[in-house]
Amino acid sequence: MIRRIGIILLLQTLVLLAMVALKQWTLSTGKEILLETQPIDPRSLFRGDYVRLGYGINRLRTPELDGDDRFDREQEIHVVLAKGENYWQAVSLHHERPSVPADRVVIRGRILNIQEGIWNGATKKQEAGRELRVDYGIENYFVPEGEGRALERPALGEKVDILVAVDRFGKAGIKGVLINGTLRYSERMF
Repeated sequence: MIRRIGIILLLQTLVLLAMVALKQWTLSTGKEILLETQPIDPRSLFRGDYVRLGYGINRLRTPELDGDDRFDREQEIHVVLAKGENYWQAVSLHHERPSVPADRVVIRGRILNIQEGIWNGATKKQEAGRELRVDYGIENYFVPEGEGRALERPALGEKVDILVAVDRFGKAGIKGVLINGTLRYSERMF
């Protein structure tokens, strides 16, 4: 009986260590990309302050992007990103991970919602297509208690950007938070 309990505890410990090691591997080996954000600041009763982040790549319009265009809710999606002037932006959507040149990155996400028929802001008329709302697992960032408001409401003229590492499997992790191009918070596991 004691041996079984010991084996169970060992397996649970190994699972937790594997989770930490996988996160560290993504942050250490992943290609760094910079994403523009629109942060808002909720609070977690159990974990303290965190910033909920939104990115341009969270809402993808299928008519504007290459690749596949038919997706279902809760489906895994592979989004190819290319570096724009300052930030990385989506260029194509895929059901399976595509091969890409070295100057592109494939980030893996899950489709949360699909909206049919997208309103075109300039002409106020509906265009055919779909808007996909995608989650990549980088939408929440925990900060020291009391510091979430500084990211939620930056001072006039301050710009908050997120440095993300994307590994070769498409898994993403937040590596750091930049304010006006200066690293303010850095994610370190070890």
